[in-house]
Amino acid sequence: MAIYHYDGTQKTPKNYIGYRVAVSVNGELRQKWYKGAEEKPAEAEELNRMWRFEQGLHQDSRNRERKERLSNSAYVTGVAGIKMKFASNGNKMVSGKMKHYYFPAFVVSGSVNGKRFTKAFNVKKFGYDMAWFKACHFASEKYGANLLDQMLKKKPQVEQFHIIYRWQTKCGSDIPKTCLPDEIIESGKTLEDLIN
Repeated sequence: MAIYHYDGTQKTPKNYIGYRVAVSVNGELRQKWYKGAEEKPAEAEELNRMWRFEQGLHQDSRNRERKERLSNSAYVTGVAGIKMKFASNGNKMVSGKMKHYYFPAFVVSGSVNGKRFTKAFNVKKFGYDMAWFKACHFASEKYGANLLDQMLKKKPQVEQFHIIYRWQTKCGSDIPKTCLPDEIIESGKTLEDLIN
């Protein structure tokens, strides 16, 4: 909200004339009336700035504490809005057959100001670490640049793609093992090796 001027033509309690500062801070409406003021008081501007600053602090705090429950699915990264999965770039006709191509990716999705967005960062193309950095950077541009460092620290282990691979193939996706991230293929470790 902001600073409002009432000249008697608006509906107000007791037909007040003057100025009102009104800002929602952490879900609580804060307001102060300057009854009878013909010009906007300097104190109203200062109070508005102070309450808006406090409102911003609470918003940043909520964004920092925003977490994803770890029980959601195999795709969870620990950062809200970023999932890891084998994404598909669609069907293609190969030798007379429709073939589905997959790649390991970090997928950033959500909405800002009512506009939805989704962007996938290919782990095969960029490498695991760089794909994570690019996904976090893109998400921080959408949700707030001050969150980038916290997002980067929550990078999941590359071995989680073993679990995702198992999950997506059980659900019917025909994903070749060569689609696993290069970091997993080069290590030669399987999910069973990691469990034992």
